[in-house]
Amino acid sequence: MSLLSQNTKMKKSSTRGVSVFNFTLPAFQSRTGLKTCPNAGKCASGCYARMGTYQFGNVKNKHEANLTASQSENFVADMIAEIILNLKRPSIKNLKLRIHDAGDFYSLEYFQKWLDIMSAFKNDSRVTFYAYSKQVKMIQDFGDLPSSFRVIFSYGGKQDELIDIEKNYHSKVFDSLESLLESGYVDGTLDDMIAAIGTSTKIGLVYHGAKSYTNTLWNKVAA
Repeated sequence: MSLLSQNTKMKKSSTRGVSVFNFTLPAFQSRTGLKTCPNAGKCASGCYARMGTYQFGNVKNKHEANLTASQSENFVADMIAEIILNLKRPSIKNLKLRIHDAGDFYSLEYFQKWLDIMSAFKNDSRVTFYAYSKQVKMIQDFGDLPSSFRVIFSYGGKQDELIDIEKNYHSKVFDSLESLLESGYVDGTLDDMIAAIGTSTKIGLVYHGAKSYTNTLWNKVAA
């Protein structure tokens, strides 16, 4: 089973030999009841990954299969092997791996697995990793992270107060591009490379869920 995939946004962001891939999980909660986004807060009411194409049966099955794979003792070795396989493709000069476009680091043990994967490529500048996460305390308590790994803390969770808006890479959801730009954020709605290469510490995303923005709790999240 292939672990990595590319959604439409990542395919559009992949240019000039730089390829963006993704590993993803079920959004918010798995079929077994495991909270895959333990610190989801107000974001849960309008989460894009709980709507639309994410609800297709084949998509949900794939995400559940990924969760099972992530719990396997072979996960680290399997992921390393798949990254190496992709690097052998002539079209890929650099690989940027987004950890989750749904789900989050659901446990410290799982987070450590990703750090072990990153360690295997610590001397390979072709491979970098990034993730949007609401596991603010867990990640901050961990201390120094690999230089190849960028964490973007996303507002809307239970630990928003721990995010240093002046120092931490972070993201906020806005109701429009106009309000996003007026607030001093860089638009990362359609281009994932904004997050992957760290163009700005302030990443804005225009809300695009199936519900209207005013019918979610996103508009209760401090902007």
